[in-house]
Amino acid sequence: MSDHIIIVGGGRVGRHTAVELNPSRHTISVIERDAEQCENFPNHLASDVIEGDGTDLDVFEAANPALADAVLGVTNDTATNLAVCELTKELSENTRTMARIAHDGEQDYAHLGHVDNIIYPPAVAAEVAVDRITADLLSARRP
Repeated sequence: MSDHIIIVGGGRVGRHTAVELNPSRHTISVIERDAEQCENFPNHLASDVIEGDGTDLDVFEAANPALADAVLGVTNDTATNLAVCELTKELSENTRTMARIAHDGEQDYAHLGHVDNIIYPPAVAAEVAVDRITADLLSARRP
């Protein structure tokens, strides 16, 4: 496998994910439905930005999913993200998949065979907040 990651959803979460992945270490392809989001996606964060529906086979294949180490469905629509993961596993069963969920209670989708990881931004933010406040409280108690 190559060092290739596909991000479906070029909005806020997709953009921040690309930043964190460090484009100098990964080949990142972004698929985004909205033409304006595609136009505004920072060029230095992705090797290519593909305009289209990430659940459309022709659009998805333009990102070379057979070469991908991971595919992330991070749009603001849970159903789209799950469909991206399912499509990924149909084309390449060993590729890691991650689906962003949009609402409380959707964490149960983690049991689906085509979803390797669930991303729920509010829960992630809460975990970071708890980690930071706990660390701050511990360091404040030290003499």
